[in-house]
Amino acid sequence: MRKKAGTTGAAIALVLVVPLLVWAVARETVVLPGPRIDPDLGVPIGEPLRSVAVDSPPETDGVVEAAWEQAPPLTAPLHYGLHGDEPAGEVELRSMHDEDNVYFLARWSAETPGSEPGAWRNLATVHWRLVSTGEVSGESTGSNGLACTVGCHTATADGQGRLVGIRAETIPPGLDEDLPAGGGWSMGDWLMEWSRPRVSASPYDQNLTDSAQGYRFFVKLFLGLDERPDPMSDVHELRLGW
Repeated sequence: MRKKAGTTGAAIALVLVVPLLVWAVARETVVLPGPRIDPDLGVPIGEPLRSVAVDSPPETDGVVEAAWEQAPPLTAPLHYGLHGDEPAGEVELRSMHDEDNVYFLARWSAETPGSEPGAWRNLATVHWRLVSTGEVSGESTGSNGLACTVGCHTATADGQGRLVGIRAETIPPGLDEDLPAGGGWSMGDWLMEWSRPRVSASPYDQNLTDSAQGYRFFVKLFLGLDERPDPMSDVHELRLGW
């Protein structure tokens, strides 16, 4: 009887222990999902920039109004070059939209305005991946093969820390116009405020109308550092309707 009881006890212990061992091994082999990768640029897709719907839009004059507090900030880390991994600061972005336009606010730290007093220079660019290469043919753009369609909001500043303006451009050419904008450098920070129409006049630009879609972009700052590429963010997505 003792031998039978011992055998039964061992069998019960085995029944209890084996599932625990299997569970422990399973826990060790779980692979967590990695970041989404932008299929065109091969870089991670970061947190989205959520654009808040508003009835009363802000003035795009570089003066931050109280209305911007309702727009959640996106802190976009920067690194040197698109595929770099060395930290290069960060940019804070916010967005709002109404029926006609999308509004943006960007801020980042900089010790000085960054150029000679009388010189104009490129300050920053927001690059938008607008249309997939299969949607615009080479024939329609005068090029061979499929067109690479990219849009840019490029900011220019003077050496006194004033924002000269922000222009919207597309590649292939089709849009080249000034956007409502304001801002500048003050006490160690750059601030840019601008807007663009939700429906573009260019056939190569992206209409920002679908609240279910993420519109991809990345940010580049022009620092002109010796032996270093300019700081850039990963790809992020603008999402409307929040």
